[in-house]
Amino acid sequence: MKNQISKKPEEFRDRKLTDTAATQVVRLSIKTAAGEMELKKEADHWQIVKPLRARADDQKVNDLVAQITNSRIVQFVADDAGDLHPYGLAEARSTITILTGDDKSGGGGAGQILQIGGVPEKEKDQVYVRFAPRKFVYTLPNKIESILNTKPNDLRDRHLVRFDQNQLDRITIDTPGKNKTVLARKDQNWTIVNRNNRAANGAEARRLIDLLAAEQVTNFVADVASDLPKYGLDKPQLTVTLSSFASENTAETTAGEHPLATIAFGKIDGETVFARVGEEPFVVAVRRSMLDNVFADPLSWQDLTIFSFKPEQIHKLSLFTDREQSLVRGTNKQWQWVTGSGPINTMNVQSLLNTLASLHATHWVTNAPAAAFAKSQLVITFTTSPDDKAQHKLTVGDSPPDGTAMARTDESEGTFAISSPDLKNLRAPLVEPATPSPTASASPSIAAAPTAGP
Repeated sequence: MKNQISKKPEEFRDRKLTDTAATQVVRLSIKTAAGEMELKKEADHWQIVKPLRARADDQKVNDLVAQITNSRIVQFVADDAGDLHPYGLAEARSTITILTGDDKSGGGGAGQILQIGGVPEKEKDQVYVRFAPRKFVYTLPNKIESILNTKPNDLRDRHLVRFDQNQLDRITIDTPGKNKTVLARKDQNWTIVNRNNRAANGAEARRLIDLLAAEQVTNFVADVASDLPKYGLDKPQLTVTLSSFASENTAETTAGEHPLATIAFGKIDGETVFARVGEEPFVVAVRRSMLDNVFADPLSWQDLTIFSFKPEQIHKLSLFTDREQSLVRGTNKQWQWVTGSGPINTMNVQSLLNTLASLHATHWVTNAPAAAFAKSQLVITFTTSPDDKAQHKLTVGDSPPDGTAMARTDESEGTFAISSPDLKNLRAPLVEPATPSPTASASPSIAAAPTAGP
């Protein structure tokens, strides 16, 4: 009790600058001699509204707001009714204003205003401030100065684009001079709309979505996109549109496609490419390799599943290399020769059937050279019905240096690559290797009886 009585009155005062929590703040304004920066929270995301309109980095702005609301008073100096010149607050050099959603403080919703003044002569690690809601002059740690040095670009969202993946169910890829690609999602499956809703490579679609969501801007090039030809954005080399799609009218939305974001890619500049998102008024640069990850050819988006059968469905099988070999299932389900002879290697045949029935491509090949199939290394035809009317054909062409082999089927347009292990299984010999005959046992030699002399 004695210790409590001996304390100075200010030691009992609340040293929190404000009772406002960082999460309550919806608007922030910083004014310095260099200019004014204003930020506003819209739909749970921060936006820079002055000196330019741009997306802000939510985490960085939240950290900045928390630095203000969590500030602790070092000294209680004086009420603000007297002369403020000694504190550099008669004409404050900087002002920070925070507003909450229902802020009535500071007079008619003006917000909570924190004025930054001079530095105490004896405490160089502090700075004088005037906090309007409490009508008092304090000192705060001078780390508050770091807020005043914040530039708009320090707080900008460096993500290339912001979109809600849960709403995304259509991707349109447009490259001048090439067929447009339209990918559509239903549940977790993707199709190529402009390829008669052929199954698309869902893993690649999800990879592209994740890539776009994570892509970071390497440089903010121009805050005003007034000279689009300079950046090749008047006629983009590639445009990606992310949309939601409604098949019919609802209370919330009308039927049709509703763009979430459109990303245009322009000229290449070294290791970067210029880009612009929708109607955002600025130009940015992103990694040049981003372009390599967006397939411009609709055929490249096809599903990697080439055949999807059960091995036991295959009824007849013919292989053409430098000769023809044909097998058919007999009435006892055992394989027998149609063309060819010798003991059948049932293990290799089963391996071939397993590979062929569920054949998958490693990737689709764009601009495959015409000479790739000038001389096929393997042609396989097979049927999947007992009457042999359901026919299928696989043609295997050249093998690139990467160990894969280019292939195509009559059922799909385009060229794809198959893996080296799959090619090995497809080319495995169907005839059992000849079993070497056992070496005849050497008979013991019998010495000739000596001939009697005359």
